[in-house]
Amino acid sequence: MKKSILLAACFALLAYTGFAQKSTQPKSTPQEDTIQYSLGVYMMQQLLAKTGYTVNDPVLFKKAIDDVMLGKKLMVNPATTEARLLAYQKTYREQRGRQLEALLFAKIKGQPGFTALPSGVNYAMVKAGQGIRPTAKDTIILNVTSTLADGTVIEDANTSKQSYMAIAGEMIPGLREVLYRMQEGSISRVIVPASQAYGSQGTATIPPNSALIYDIALVSVKQPR
Repeated sequence: MKKSILLAACFALLAYTGFAQKSTQPKSTPQEDTIQYSLGVYMMQQLLAKTGYTVNDPVLFKKAIDDVMLGKKLMVNPATTEARLLAYQKTYREQRGRQLEALLFAKIKGQPGFTALPSGVNYAMVKAGQGIRPTAKDTIILNVTSTLADGTVIEDANTSKQSYMAIAGEMIPGLREVLYRMQEGSISRVIVPASQAYGSQGTATIPPNSALIYDIALVSVKQPR
């Protein structure tokens, strides 16, 4: 997250530097104008679309940029600006995760084929298998496709063409519950609430409080000797 803030700041500085240099030069060409405008667009895409920040007061936002670029006295302590923005971003991501989870489970509630478990996990058996059911110590091979509630793909076995090997008991709690109910050769869609996945911490690729949608094919089960 720090990198995204610093990257946006760097592009702001670059855009302004280019503008300042051109102010003392002859009229710019259409190509130069396009580059300058593109830098501004890219900066805003990085700062807003990819971080969760919003500009509710464009006048105040522009004043802050002008104050920094012109060396004026700032309305906030610049030493605490980054920490303040990071705290805001963290809160935004946490709230967004909860909202998306609530919408996802409201959408699937009552859908035919889904079974709701006491933990909050919902699953639908897409294809029934005929093999053995895994236990905690069994080695399993899975084909896994997983997405966030907003449709963001985390992993896709159909694209990677790679299977996933693991000990059944070491999977996240929400998947373990369903795997123990599946037979070798079966396919399930599993909707896992954040509490049964990566919780409020998330991972490098999974935001905090994220519900996950899994399509898992239980390819094989190997029992320990």
